[in-house]
Amino acid sequence: MLGGHQAKAMPVEILTDPRMSRCEALVLGEGETRVAALLADRRSRTELPGVMWLDPILKTPVTGGIPGNSHHLAPDVDALPFVDRRYLAQDPHHEAGRWEANMVGARGCPYDCSFCGAAVSANPDITIRTRDPHNIIAEMHRLRDTGVTAFRFVDDLFLGARRVIDHMMSAFTTEHVGDWAVWDATGRINVLHRASDTTLDTLACNGLREVALGIESGSERMLTLIDKRIDPDMTKTVVRRLTERGIDVKGYFILGFPTETPAEIAATVRLVRDLWDRTDPLPGRFRASAFEYRPYPGTPDWHRLLATGRYTAGQLLDYSAVDLTDAGVDESLRERDEFNFSVNLRLSEAPIDHVRAQLVALTREQHARKTAAA
Repeated sequence: MLGGHQAKAMPVEILTDPRMSRCEALVLGEGETRVAALLADRRSRTELPGVMWLDPILKTPVTGGIPGNSHHLAPDVDALPFVDRRYLAQDPHHEAGRWEANMVGARGCPYDCSFCGAAVSANPDITIRTRDPHNIIAEMHRLRDTGVTAFRFVDDLFLGARRVIDHMMSAFTTEHVGDWAVWDATGRINVLHRASDTTLDTLACNGLREVALGIESGSERMLTLIDKRIDPDMTKTVVRRLTERGIDVKGYFILGFPTETPAEIAATVRLVRDLWDRTDPLPGRFRASAFEYRPYPGTPDWHRLLATGRYTAGQLLDYSAVDLTDAGVDESLRERDEFNFSVNLRLSEAPIDHVRAQLVALTREQHARKTAAA
């Protein structure tokens, strides 16, 4: 039984691959209720929507589903049980003097960032749903009973939609969450840019410790091309307003986008260093996490690259590990080994070696700043 992003993006290719001959159920989309049904009786695959397998005689993909079962595609997120963390080896985990757990507050994303597997155009089956704040707080309370006082919300929408922010913070304020917990969340720069000072103050009072922002690039052309709906000035304003309130910011950056020039990569590097300089005297800190660009199937970029005729799907899927420590072993690069993989194609206007040299420089500089601050 298999699932995940690749399953939705290329189910036929997966099922017809000889290496996948033992796959009896390929689950497309959110799997909780369908996985439970399949584990109870694998024959239920014929009744479940969005479950595929290979016909043993015709050797062609078959999709299950009968009328009345569409609820499996978008489960009620408030009806799902809380995660049984006894089966998770590192969640909760101990960090910076606190026990910390990951949480998900919403499903789906309304944005269409061209490189992202969560892009709305790549997930037409996903209905955007947000958990009720009291459902979230109930899970937080259960975790607090085990000693957890730090939480990381890893979904796209927790701080990515104004309505969600207002709804959640009203409940957090009522429950005095900031008195006993700290929490981190992903956010959208364009949404936080429109947030009032009062809203940002409320976030800080309710225990917001760090916001992760997809900044991606310092080039306005690249930001337009990847459909981020932001610009560098907007990013600088949001980072300043958050860090002024003692809220840390983690910025994600990508180097080597398709068609990106060396000058545009340099603009991204300058933006990172500018954000470091701007926030150094402020209560909150800014840290940067940079990655080499890689295409993912089903995304807008994937279709755009295939449409050029220069690449095959096989080339764009030929991931291999990249050892960024070749120029010298150090802990700044060892910490991120699991993220260092590439298709080793020159997709930008800059040579791959140039992209990686900039990536190494930023990673080492960020590590040095972290070490110095400690």
